[in-house]
Amino acid sequence: MLDINEAQRENHIAFLNLGFRPLFFSASLSSVLLMLGWFLIYQFGDQAITQIPAQYWHAHEMIFAYTMAVVVGFLLTAVKNWTGVQTIHGRLLLMLLMVWLIARFLPFVDGFPLILQAIIDTAFLLFSAVAVAYPVVKVRMWKNFGVVSKVMLMAIAHIVYYLGLLGILEHGVQWGLYGAFYLILALIFVMARRVVPFFIERGVDSEQPLKNSILIDAASMILFLAYAVFEVFWQTNMVYMVSFLLFVLHSIRLYFWHHSGIWKTTLLWSLYLAYLFLAIGFGLKTGSYFVTISPYLVIHCFALGIGMFSIAMMSRVTL
Repeated sequence: MLDINEAQRENHIAFLNLGFRPLFFSASLSSVLLMLGWFLIYQFGDQAITQIPAQYWHAHEMIFAYTMAVVVGFLLTAVKNWTGVQTIHGRLLLMLLMVWLIARFLPFVDGFPLILQAIIDTAFLLFSAVAVAYPVVKVRMWKNFGVVSKVMLMAIAHIVYYLGLLGILEHGVQWGLYGAFYLILALIFVMARRVVPFFIERGVDSEQPLKNSILIDAASMILFLAYAVFEVFWQTNMVYMVSFLLFVLHSIRLYFWHHSGIWKTTLLWSLYLAYLFLAIGFGLKTGSYFVTISPYLVIHCFALGIGMFSIAMMSRVTL
């Protein structure tokens, strides 16, 4: 499913031959530094990173910097395998990486215009969207365009976030951050539906294919769309019913995917547990209707699932 072929390379730097190498490495290193930076900010009470409130910086960097570097690195590699069309490498890949790196430092440059920061930061997502969409459009493999299009939607959410910071859009920061967060969850649900049972079946040498339900697939997508709309744009108690149904559906999916052999292989149980935390996130949201549960606990339960899933996938692809 991710058979890596490095034929016909123009440069001799292996690090820049495939998209996942520089982006996975940079994302992994940045995750440590970003969490360390957030710990220091949170511990010592700094309220702002130059022009950006500290909590917005933390959320932005974990969503748009770390997670999107992983997503783009994965898609640049996966799209090449899906389509047979070479994705960017060499100088173009280095340029993409440099834009991403520069954007990580700009929030700490005092006096740097926020509008220029927004343009440079968003350029990474726009460039990435074009890079992963081009091979799919070229071979007209439209069935995979839904996954690729989420990168463009992330770029739109990023623009909305900066419009909020610039004071142009009243709820822009909230819409941008939470919209992007749920887009990432949607992308993970789509990817997990493909890769988790695929990896488990081959990892445990299962003679019987793992059971999947078209009804659960369709219902979970529709309900998650409703959940995201309720959480981002329309606050209503209906969200608790939707979260309960999502908890049940994803729990059933986990039951269908379970095999005792997964606990013998790290790259299998890590994916399985990551998905479990996503299901638990919906359970916590449901429980918050009956008892006091911080909304940040719900968000960070989802975030833990995202983090575990991304680490597991980076390890799998890299190996």
